[in-house]
Amino acid sequence: MLNFKPRAYFLDLDGTFLDLPKTENRVSEDNINIARQLNDQGIPVILSTGRRNSEFVVNLANKINSPYIVCQNGGLIVDSNNNVLKKCEIKRDSALKVIEILKKEKMFFMINSLPIIYGASTKIFMARPWTKKMEIKKYDEIPQISNVTKILTFGKFSTRGIKKIKESLEANFFNLKFHIVSKGWSIEINDMNATKGIANSYICQLLNIDPKKAVHFGDSGNDVSVKSYVGAFVVMKNAARNIKKHGDIIGYSYKRSGVAKTIKNLFMTKK
Repeated sequence: MLNFKPRAYFLDLDGTFLDLPKTENRVSEDNINIARQLNDQGIPVILSTGRRNSEFVVNLANKINSPYIVCQNGGLIVDSNNNVLKKCEIKRDSALKVIEILKKEKMFFMINSLPIIYGASTKIFMARPWTKKMEIKKYDEIPQISNVTKILTFGKFSTRGIKKIKESLEANFFNLKFHIVSKGWSIEINDMNATKGIANSYICQLLNIDPKKAVHFGDSGNDVSVKSYVGAFVVMKNAARNIKKHGDIIGYSYKRSGVAKTIKNLFMTKK
């Protein structure tokens, strides 16, 4: 258990805070209420996600009265009015080289979390539900590359194939960070200075809070970076085994208000 009372909470979205992903609201009232209650009490609850600063994400932050949002794993940090506070872009030459490798591997990829998937084909095998909402274009329709903060790629027939590509990219791009997500089926690519750990620490500085008095809730590879920055990494029970081993605390499964249950049962009773 923790030896401190959290002064700030950072919450991943998919697989963590968004406990009703198949519904229109995507998040339960219990999760919303606990986050808003803490913010209103002066204990900041900050969304820390791989998603972009979309209307949905900004509206959700405002719904819980959160002052800041960590987007794209720290590639972009905004305030509650969607004003950009910090941006960590992938160098253009690196982005171009990575994309060329992905094209050779016939991978699908998205740039800056925009709702467009680029691929060698417009047909996606093993399509996940979220891909059905996306526009799919071929490689020759890729726009001029600039201001890239994140690349998400997928498209291998096995998680072993995804891991092999990640290892190859890591060996060639020391200035980038690579996180395996989506239960091993996707890779997120950011600048080396764009991690949730660095971003959470930056937010704590803005809030005048010791990051070692903060906790981060998450379930994926991009959440592990918080380990050396915040006081505790709370891993959701639904996380993969290789993520759980990094956790300081194992919380409830994200489903059915898992974040709210974890906060109430593990933290709100601490004096």
